Amino acid sequence: MHVVRLDRMSALGVLASAALAFGAAVPARAQLAGAATARAVTGAGPYDVALFTVPATASARGSARLVFAPSPFGVSLSADGHSRYDVRVSVSGLPSPATLGAYTTYVAWAVTTDLKTWIRLGTITNGENLVGPVELNKFLLVITAEASPTPPTHAGPTVLHGTSPSGWMQSLLSHPLFRGITG
Repeated sequence: MHVVRLDRMSALGVLASAALAFGAAVPARAQLAGAATARAVTGAGPYDVALFTVPATASARGSARLVFAPSPFGVSLSADGHSRYDVRVSVSGLPSPATLGAYTTYVAWAVTTDLKTWIRLGTITNGENLVGPVELNKFLLVITAEASPTPPTHAGPTVLHGTSPSGWMQSLLSHPLFRGITG
């Protein structure tokens, strides 16, 4: 049996190297697993929006991607400096709107996070759809069933919904609903 004696500094160096090697491997695996989970929940990248279903449309699946609205300058901005995006929405499995009531179409909306402002973006069908533009920094993407393709305000049930990437880190504890403010 061969015994190697290390002085105290060498021993600490070996332990530190082993800890770094082992410690780097475990978080890397966890990060990969976490990244896969995050992609499944939030989309694949910083411009993607995962759309979640409601029980009435449980078979529906959807996702959206924010794309810069056309501009001769490469990046489109509103007059007040907000980025302007079109939204490419991919949807499958949506039932006929009539199965949910007296509705004829699905409409996409950009909704402020305080739920006070709803901006109609356009109609949605199964397949690829390009709607917009959106000039909000942080918003909810909501798809509702509606009686008309151009309703002045939302009135029908929500069938799919998601949050823009800039809203992922927002704490809902500041939302008026959770502070007891209802009107």
